[in-house]
Amino acid sequence: MKTIIGTLVFATIFAILMALLVIYTGAFNVATAWKDPAPISWVLERTRENSIETRAASIVAPPTKGDKQIDSGFRSYREMCAVCHTPPGGKDSPITKGMNPTPPDLAKSAEHMSAAELFWATKNGIRMTGMPAWGVTHKDGELWDIIAFVKKLPEMGKDEYQALDARLEKGHDHAGGGHGDDGHGDSESQKNDGHEHEDDGHAH
Repeated sequence: MKTIIGTLVFATIFAILMALLVIYTGAFNVATAWKDPAPISWVLERTRENSIETRAASIVAPPTKGDKQIDSGFRSYREMCAVCHTPPGGKDSPITKGMNPTPPDLAKSAEHMSAAELFWATKNGIRMTGMPAWGVTHKDGELWDIIAFVKKLPEMGKDEYQALDARLEKGHDHAGGGHGDDGHGDSESQKNDGHEHEDDGHAH
């Protein structure tokens, strides 16, 4: 028994010393251009997936609200997500090509991740992946709209995505805090909303 305890203590001390050696010598390459060896990739992927699954377990996904929610989620996805998560039939952007780990293909990821897991990751972000925490700037309802659209991606082809892109004109998403192309609101809406009307004397 003493031999076993002594071995465990020695192994623990050795592991700590090795970790400190890596930390203080800069031996670990933090460059995104450096590809992780398979064992490290496996550890990071399992850690990430299990962490998300555990924290999303208590989240109950609300029922979807139909086409209007899908359209709203698409607009936000186009503005916030498509630059990293390549849409169906699209080409990887320079940002996507330069990231490590590579952002997942949501058309495939959405098949094996629950809506709750996708929501948690979207709201809280994922460390050391480039995935931001959109919950800092967006309300839960807006994020659930995105998830509703993302869950549709596995069954969406290039033509359907492009048709949706063409149908839903740009400039009306919630990302960036505005509804116009410049983030300051739609010019026509500004003419009709938030100003006093002469006919009734009431502001809207």
